[in-house]
Amino acid sequence: MRRSRVLGAAALALATGIGALTAVPAAAGPAAADELTIAPLPHQEPSRESFIKAGPKGITLIRPGTGPGRWYWKSFEDGRELPLADCSAGPYGVSLSHGDSVGCEFRDKSSTTPGPLTLIDQSTGHTETLAPPAGRSWTTTFSPTQVLATEQDAQGRFILHLIGRENEPRKDVTVTAPEPIAAHSFRVRTADEKGALITYRSADGRQILALLDYARATLTPLALPDGATDPISVDHSLGSQWVTLRKNGSATATLLSRADITVTRTVDTGSSHGNSHAVGDWVVSQDSNGEDTKVTAAPVGGGAPRTLLARSAFGLKTGTDGAGYLDGGTDSSHWATYRITPGPDGAPVLTRMRDLPPNPAERLTLSLAQGRLIAGQQDPTRSLQGYTVPVSGTSPAKQTPDWSCDEKEDRPLCWPHADLPGWTVPTGDGRIVSLSAKGQGECGSPVNLCGVVLNVRETRPGGTVRQVSVPGTDAMAPYLIDSASGRYVLFTVTENNNSRAVVADIDAGKLLDVSPSKAATLWGSQLWDRGVSNTVTATDLNTGKPVRHQALGTTCYPEDLQVSGEWLYVQCPASGGGPAALHMTSGKRIPLPFVPERDRVKLGDGYVVRQGGVGLEVYNLRSGTAVREREIAREFRRYGSDWTVDRFGGRFVYTDAGHTVHLAGVAGDASPLALIDQDVAATADFRQVKTWQARWWLSKPVSSWKLTVRDKASGMTTTVRTGTDARGLIAPAWDGKSPTGAYLFSGAYEWKLTARPADGRGAEVSTSGTVSMTRPPTGGRPPARP
Repeated sequence: MRRSRVLGAAALALATGIGALTAVPAAAGPAAADELTIAPLPHQEPSRESFIKAGPKGITLIRPGTGPGRWYWKSFEDGRELPLADCSAGPYGVSLSHGDSVGCEFRDKSSTTPGPLTLIDQSTGHTETLAPPAGRSWTTTFSPTQVLATEQDAQGRFILHLIGRENEPRKDVTVTAPEPIAAHSFRVRTADEKGALITYRSADGRQILALLDYARATLTPLALPDGATDPISVDHSLGSQWVTLRKNGSATATLLSRADITVTRTVDTGSSHGNSHAVGDWVVSQDSNGEDTKVTAAPVGGGAPRTLLARSAFGLKTGTDGAGYLDGGTDSSHWATYRITPGPDGAPVLTRMRDLPPNPAERLTLSLAQGRLIAGQQDPTRSLQGYTVPVSGTSPAKQTPDWSCDEKEDRPLCWPHADLPGWTVPTGDGRIVSLSAKGQGECGSPVNLCGVVLNVRETRPGGTVRQVSVPGTDAMAPYLIDSASGRYVLFTVTENNNSRAVVADIDAGKLLDVSPSKAATLWGSQLWDRGVSNTVTATDLNTGKPVRHQALGTTCYPEDLQVSGEWLYVQCPASGGGPAALHMTSGKRIPLPFVPERDRVKLGDGYVVRQGGVGLEVYNLRSGTAVREREIAREFRRYGSDWTVDRFGGRFVYTDAGHTVHLAGVAGDASPLALIDQDVAATADFRQVKTWQARWWLSKPVSSWKLTVRDKASGMTTTVRTGTDARGLIAPAWDGKSPTGAYLFSGAYEWKLTARPADGRGAEVSTSGTVSMTRPPTGGRPPARP
């Protein structure tokens, strides 16, 4: 089938290998380096900002990461955040935390010599310091009135003491215990303002769980629930009225009255996994066996249980005030820390203590082409989110995606891979493409990993997805895509243990008869590659013929080659030429002031972005020199993961530490709008087809376009098609009919396409040709030219 010829001036031949276009004057817009942002979507999983301890006025939290300063206290009353006291003043410092207070013991002689203990009330800032009594050592447990200490007897066993604080007249009270405690077996399991649960090994070798009562200064061993042989296998908590014990794997909780330890109750919690805690005369339980981790409450005296929360974060904790504390809610956007206390009728009620907004969904990958942003994320599964951003002006970017796809839906196309940014690549015409293999084994095996499959998806709601098995690749194993533009994809394969680059037409589903070097790149229908005598050559993939030779202005054998609009980037480390950009219209070569680094420098339309040791450096080239216009100082992973450029006339983009996407431009004029590929049928037989095949690929987005068709014999315009906001591709559907719905007469027709750049910079473009149309047999004759 013959194709039409594009006629026009030579001004735009630079960007196309299909002929030049006619430049039509258009008003130029202002040159502004405007910036847009897109906030991350809320994570579907609730915030996991776990808390360590809780008191009546605040909670102790730990920030993610490593290093000092992670532990802090947060007030329930006013939201204040205070770092916990740092015990680093002495080489053997010990830090204690109990509800709203922090204890800090300073030991400056040895790890066995007790030091003074400073207690700080985080809610009021009040501080007191206790000198260690002779022969006593501090434990990690204290109350508002006393501090638990140990004395070691001649046999190395512990005797417990309660040391009075400044508001307690009893300054040293010996705890009445059934026997001395083996020192190495002593451990405080949990504590509140009234006492503690302690484990130790008895003289006969048994592990004992005992209740320490501060007011009575007594230590009382507790009977374990039926079937439990060791305290380690028992879930335990201290409520204001009851001690709750439950054997792991059992749904029955045993309650012992703190007022009289001989008074016991049993309660069916409804779940054999999780935590239980007595609140008043009810037992609150968290089911950690189900996906919902629901929280229920059952009355001690018997009766129907109640559901307090349908979903929670695992970890029902006891506050120093006897209340229960946990995180929960309905979903990630409705999540909070709750205090559980008895209500007016004695039943437990929830009080919201702090809201937990959702964490941002983690951005994994970025790509941008023709103002279409695709952000890969993990939330918790991996997916792609597609956004259409404004090309110019001050309009904010839409914060919700136009479309999305999930790895569970289509893993080859919708699974962002941060370590392999060439996994999924946009083509610049509203599609994304990835590679996969026909089989799943090694080359030559029965299942045959070799053989290339191109996975193509239209990035719009309900867009088609198709797989193209490329013939002639049975001896090849796919690796990664190097570049894509329109219908052409340049990618790397391995064949006979060697890697090489190949080009495929994703629409025709075939390999092209070209042999690119590893430096090659695509721009529309052109394959740019190394030439001879310090040049690079553009080959038209539609005809297989060279259409342009660009001199590099110095001795250069490129190892990296990139094209965007009128701009060329080359890297020539072997010849010592250094990295440089070329403005191909003027022939000006612009040296770049950095060491060549492959895959860390990317060319946009009139700018270069480099990933260096301090972050990103943006060099504006539009003035004819390399001007470092911007520096973004943060650690970046790699191109395609957390930064990228839109080489189709657009911005560069990066994500910050909070996973917000930033889209920024550079000052000055972008390259003019240009036609970079076309596929226009020279004939249209509407006896066999429904629409005329016509596609035009453009170098950057357009705000409007117009297609006119006129009868060549009469000169009468018979059809007009118009459109707006085309991103990289114009593909009107013409069915051979007039505006009235009747088929036009068979014969020769002239068509003309005009498009206006969306950024308002540069001229409109116009291209034209002819099409021979055949209508269905309906009779009649065309009008004669007047």
